[in-house]
Amino acid sequence: MPESVGIEIVKKGIAVVTLQRPERRNALSIGMMNALIDGMRELATNGTARVVILRGEGPVFCAGLDLAEASNPERVVESAQCVASTLKTLRYSPLVTIAAVHGGAYAGGAGVMAACDMAVGTNDVQIGFPEARRGLLPALISDVLRSKVREGDLAELFLVGNSISAVRAQQIGLLQRIVEPSTLIDEALGMADGILAGGPQTIMDTKSLLHYSYDRTPPTNHGSSIAHGSSRHASVDSSEHSSIEEHLKARNSPEAQEGLRAFLEKRPPSWMTD
Repeated sequence: MPESVGIEIVKKGIAVVTLQRPERRNALSIGMMNALIDGMRELATNGTARVVILRGEGPVFCAGLDLAEASNPERVVESAQCVASTLKTLRYSPLVTIAAVHGGAYAGGAGVMAACDMAVGTNDVQIGFPEARRGLLPALISDVLRSKVREGDLAELFLVGNSISAVRAQQIGLLQRIVEPSTLIDEALGMADGILAGGPQTIMDTKSLLHYSYDRTPPTNHGSSIAHGSSRHASVDSSEHSSIEEHLKARNSPEAQEGLRAFLEKRPPSWMTD
């Protein structure tokens, strides 16, 4: 089987990490999320990179959670834990993370984009959070988005559920820059070069300062735990534990079961046809 995540050191200090399940629109399987967590941990440990550019192979950046896998009752808890760990790893890594987004980023895929420190997107990208239409609760993603998007805009994303354009995504803070598809990676590399011009420790301290300013309660020693190669699913704080519980409660609900079945069977859910 091909690797689900590719890592390339494109120049000194910069790694491009690629989600590589184009046949599944880079849907977030447990295997892919674990590979991403391990790859980020290795890059933070071996010192080969200070900046990571995260991109997707194929027509879209990431279509979200692998719902075929997520509908398996035996894997629900593991999947939820992987989502939480993936978002936390990207957000609190000592490495600076830039999402290079094209085509589409939906649900958990848009959460992965938002967990990165910055995001640059193509002018044709679509971003959406259709969880409610699947009977799911975006509890884990909301932890990431609350520091980036105003409450009213977040309500529109989650409650209305329509995909938004690149221009709208930039207006509400999900994208920092919009570019032509042909220049996406070059733009991300230019941002990375700017980061490398800063002092290595100063950049790490500044990233920590930014998260403290927005989050107020950063995870204890999370960055250092990644850098020193601790277990892939690090211990969670009480707020994250609560988010996982809410996520699982919704995932196991009758509405979620119907929403997932409807999605996989390519039909409207029952609440739209009653």
